[in-house]
Amino acid sequence: MNPEAPYSWVAEPPPPPPRRPIGRELLVAVLTAVVLAVAGAALGLLWHYLSPTVPVINVGQGRIVVNDPSPEEYIAADGWFSILGLAFGVVAAVVVWLTQRRHRGPWLLGGVILGTLAGPVAAWQVGRLIGLGAYRDWRGSSAAGATYAAPPDLSAHGALLVAAFGAAIVLTLMAGWANDPDLEQPGSRPGYGNDLANEPLPAPPVASGPSPEPLSSGSPAGPDPTAAPAPPGPEPAGPPRG
Repeated sequence: MNPEAPYSWVAEPPPPPPRRPIGRELLVAVLTAVVLAVAGAALGLLWHYLSPTVPVINVGQGRIVVNDPSPEEYIAADGWFSILGLAFGVVAAVVVWLTQRRHRGPWLLGGVILGTLAGPVAAWQVGRLIGLGAYRDWRGSSAAGATYAAPPDLSAHGALLVAAFGAAIVLTLMAGWANDPDLEQPGSRPGYGNDLANEPLPAPPVASGPSPEPLSSGSPAGPDPTAAPAPPGPEPAGPPRG
């Protein structure tokens, strides 16, 4: 290395983080989906007790109709299911994001989406089965003109997708706002990427050899304004006299 030549110092990039085994990531995703599907049973119990029953009447000849010209109870079950499903998806996404920090990534996102698709289906089946046997017995034995309070049921099946939609949106937003340098890095924690960005770089190596002389602009130095004026020179000689 020429000591008189200027040197350049470039920091070497950090080594790439180790990748996690796909088998473990897939196992965590499947377990997450199973847990969320089982949690859907509790959601179904809550939906059943929050939704109002539907008043119906036997009009004869095996026909059962809603006994209300403006049956708000008939669509209230769909509304409650959509609200609870959205809350279920948001809570599931936040809990999974915080508890499965070492497994964040596309596999975990897929597991959450599958779980929030299966959970509402389980909730629907559990919620509608409560009291369904007694309702069927009434339909088979009731006479014309008899009324009954039917258990809530889901008529708009599009509500089954609300939980997965909410979970996917929340997970995507949290991944976009995360300050971790890499979601696949094991043990990444909030603030890790920000700490790396704010960490000062190490000092560059000192070049060996004589110290370089200070650079000059190349222009001659002007007179010092504080110096005393120079004494006047001798007067020029006159012409010779003939």
